[in-house]
Amino acid sequence: MSRIRSFGLASSAMVIAAGAMLFAAPSASAASNCHAYNRSDGAGIGWCDSDNGRWRVHGYCANVDGVRGPYTGTEGGRQNGQEWASVLDCGMGGGAVNMWVEVTG
Repeated sequence: MSRIRSFGLASSAMVIAAGAMLFAAPSASAASNCHAYNRSDGAGIGWCDSDNGRWRVHGYCANVDGVRGPYTGTEGGRQNGQEWASVLDCGMGGGAVNMWVEVTG
């Protein structure tokens, strides 16, 4: 009986160790080296230079009436050889300020 119990404990330990190794395995790389800048029309652009993933630009919109926000731009990303920017459009007469990029996936 003690041999069966020992075998059961050893098997359980191996299953737990295998599960820990599975969850510790590195996941797919996320987008990196991200930055935000203003396009010529004042819209905020979020861009990541490296790796696949998705991101969003966040920032405030400023115009003659003051600064409002924060707002979140469209989703940007890179996947399967396609890439697109995240855009924060503040509309006519406004420009994006104090921007940052959040990697979302």
